[in-house]
Amino acid sequence: MKIAFIDFIFDRNAPIGTTGLSEVVWCLAGPLAEMGNEVHVIAPYQRADYPAPNVHVHTFELPIINYRNIVGHILIVKRAIDVLRQFGPFDVVHAPEYLSTALLCRLYPDAPVVLTEPGNIFERIANGNPYDIVTTQVYKWAAATSGKRCARVIATSAEMADWWQRSGADEARIARIALGVDLDGFAPLPEARAQLRWEAGQQHILFVARLSVETGADYLLRALPAVAQAFPNVRLHVIGSGAAEPRLRQLAGDLQIAERVTWYGWVPLRDLARYYSAADVMAFPGTSGGTPRVMLQAMACGTPFVGSAIGGIVDHIQPNRTGWLVPPRDFHALARIIVEILTQTDCARQVAAQAQAYVHSLHWRTIAQHVYEDVYLKISP
Repeated sequence: MKIAFIDFIFDRNAPIGTTGLSEVVWCLAGPLAEMGNEVHVIAPYQRADYPAPNVHVHTFELPIINYRNIVGHILIVKRAIDVLRQFGPFDVVHAPEYLSTALLCRLYPDAPVVLTEPGNIFERIANGNPYDIVTTQVYKWAAATSGKRCARVIATSAEMADWWQRSGADEARIARIALGVDLDGFAPLPEARAQLRWEAGQQHILFVARLSVETGADYLLRALPAVAQAFPNVRLHVIGSGAAEPRLRQLAGDLQIAERVTWYGWVPLRDLARYYSAADVMAFPGTSGGTPRVMLQAMACGTPFVGSAIGGIVDHIQPNRTGWLVPPRDFHALARIIVEILTQTDCARQVAAQAQAYVHSLHWRTIAQHVYEDVYLKISP
């Protein structure tokens, strides 16, 4: 089968396939090529460190206009379509972002378009929308168009399957397939704490995500003073960057916990396993979104995980069996659960071990096989 992926959202300064939705593209493209498919990735890459040598890569120049805005995004997809027409025809065109798939459905009707959803604007509007009015309206059009016109929408959680039905996708065209995790890159590292020089006599909480409204780092900061009352040596390690960082740093100061918080900024994907392995608990108190990949990565490293009862988190976390759930925005409940995890360490290790065993069914190679059999083969002529 001849498959094309469109990769749009990525960090130009990071290795290809290691950030954002670019990771999803390459974690599917590599295994699909290993299965014998002819796989192409089309993107405005500015470097050539491609993760899978058996994938055909077609690059083009970024438009002069900033590619991180709506106009730049549209210009990138139009240029990608020119490449599709040059190297096509393709049996499937796949993208992990719904403005791209909406444009593909409109401008490149020559092949079935598949969307792996990263979220849904209508869910964002219901639970805390971070976008401005113009961007919101464009995303609403894109979600409705993708829902109605994509050959298949791959929903990574039960909640997102429901939101895509509300966006116009027929239930028969929605495939429920979870996100995967790279089990080769994410596994427990016994010497991680010593390598990071984190003190053994302290308790270490980890947060890994983009620093934006919906990822909920502010709720973790608000929970920290109560945790510190029970554990005076507790430390919070924040990995990620984003527009909310100045506000979050100010909040840490206002709460008088600034000396307990270390801000790392962006950390390469290949290094994250060390931080997960060193932490006593990974917390993700998000308020909106699909399935956070950081949850699966932490579980694969044997790290106790607590997250908000939202989106794909509830699909994977069975309370006291594979992790812990708290109500969204309830930092009091978050503090209580973190104290419980730090207090009942034997129980926490047992839960983390069960979670680690569970995510072995989510290796990206297994997910790619599901995508091929349950999606591509069912739409290919």
